[in-house]
Amino acid sequence: MLVTGYIHNMKITKDTITKVFHAGKSSIETMQYKGYELIEELFVDSSGLGGPNEPADTTSQFIEKLENILIDNPSVTAKITNAGQFQVYIGLFKKTGPSRCTKIANNTFRIEIDGGYIIRLHDTDILTVKGQLLTLDSGGYQTMTTKARLNEYLPGGYQVNQKDYIWTVTTPAETLDFVDGMAVNYV
Repeated sequence: MLVTGYIHNMKITKDTITKVFHAGKSSIETMQYKGYELIEELFVDSSGLGGPNEPADTTSQFIEKLENILIDNPSVTAKITNAGQFQVYIGLFKKTGPSRCTKIANNTFRIEIDGGYIIRLHDTDILTVKGQLLTLDSGGYQTMTTKARLNEYLPGGYQVNQKDYIWTVTTPAETLDFVDGMAVNYV
């Protein structure tokens, strides 16, 4: 069975191959921002009940594929890139360059992009500042943490507020209803 206690930076070698089942969760895009390249993403049964003729690899099929990948890549980093009820996608990555992101808070990164930056909470770009545009997104998680991170990293004069479970965005000029993916002019 896969996935019990997560280890966030899971380096896999032929000596630590069974520890892959404790890989943390991250999107492929986040790993790319951190300077990793996807070697392969494998679809694996996480229930321990799957059979060898099903679309998801069994544990032994997965280990065999991983052993073959380790022949060409003696050390890989494993991450769960997506999870369902009985299966997971496990991405196997190799470090190829410097990280373009800096950890600024728990589960929160600042990612430098051309003409601006992104604030990413978990795998959601909650704030993108590019040129004269601010883009805000909760990723569907209008939580206290998401709101706190937005307010911490929004430019002065901009704030996300909540009243009766409804989020709004206050700008120097107006108050707007919060909508995921909304773009606000930054002056």
